[in-house]
Amino acid sequence: MANSTAILPKGKRLDMRKVIQNTLTAQAKAIKADFGVTVQTWDHKPKIAISTPSPYERAIVVEGDIYAMLNEGTRAHDIKPKRGGVLRFQGPFRAKTLPNEIASQGGQKGNVTVWSRGVHHPGTKARNWDRVIAKKWQERIGDIFQRAIDAAVH
Repeated sequence: MANSTAILPKGKRLDMRKVIQNTLTAQAKAIKADFGVTVQTWDHKPKIAISTPSPYERAIVVEGDIYAMLNEGTRAHDIKPKRGGVLRFQGPFRAKTLPNEIASQGGQKGNVTVWSRGVHHPGTKARNWDRVIAKKWQERIGDIFQRAIDAAVH
């Protein structure tokens, strides 16, 4: 968490509780928007919600197994067809997202059909969206709170 010291004008009364709560809510919305950017090109977007566990906390929750898998990454693993069948997929593949970037672009599944009795998937590199977004906003939060205080007293 960022360390900050609020600069308050002398002789001005200020409802700091309201300033803090309003600023937290506004920042939660901005953080939610960043999470939304990471899935903007997805066909099946996960639900992204803001909750208020306490008056001075905001939590942004992204629901979805695929989102969690991409955020954390996966290990290398073998993929086999069900019931002795054959795998069929398109290649070459280009991901819609990249590690450590708050972005989503048009991906590509490819135009070459591949048939196989099994493949070794090299794993998925972690996108680290939660860490990247947290770092972005932790670096800015002190200035954001100061602007909110300045606006509340003028």
